[in-house]
Amino acid sequence: MTSLLATALVLGVAHSFAPDHLAAIGVFVSRRPRWRRALAIGARWGVGHSLVIVIVGGALVLTGWRFPDRLAPVVEGIVGVTLVVIGVMALVRALRVHGHWHEHDGVAHWHLHSHRKSEEHDHVHQAAFGMGMLHGLAGTGALVVALPLAATESAPLALGYLLTFGLGTILAMAVFGVLAGWAVRGGGHRSPRVVRATASFAAVASIGVGLWWVAAAR
Repeated sequence: MTSLLATALVLGVAHSFAPDHLAAIGVFVSRRPRWRRALAIGARWGVGHSLVIVIVGGALVLTGWRFPDRLAPVVEGIVGVTLVVIGVMALVRALRVHGHWHEHDGVAHWHLHSHRKSEEHDHVHQAAFGMGMLHGLAGTGALVVALPLAATESAPLALGYLLTFGLGTILAMAVFGVLAGWAVRGGGHRSPRVVRATASFAAVASIGVGLWWVAAAR
């Protein structure tokens, strides 16, 4: 049991680094790069993804129900289109980033802004959670939920596998969120040009991965 759950944790971490996952997190984090917000965005994406995996996988374990194969290409196409849309929006936002000094209580602080009202805290977190759920239905998620049945005939252990896999995904995405946030904000702390470049890279990556998903779904 220990070996199986350890394997689930490692696979959950490894599964997190699929290109479509990283592209989505990179775009969302480029909007809210402070490390606490970046960590929360990554974790929320992981929770959304893991919730779907547990629900679909749990249904498979307990009832034998399987996600219809004919719906998989549809979901993958939706994922691709969504990645393209958020990538284009992020690219527009990245090109508007600029920096200037503010003074608070006599102390000067450097701030980077894009001055877009859409960058609201709750909206970004909800979008990340929703995208995580959508990605959980697509691609390799369909293979992941079948692994517990191949590894064990025990339903409780299979459910434990799914939960541990989800935990690995959440932890990995939270860490990646922090690292991506540092790359966008910390790496270019006082350079709008660097921030624009890193945020634009994340946006272009999202567009590219999204187009690939759309083509693969046909």
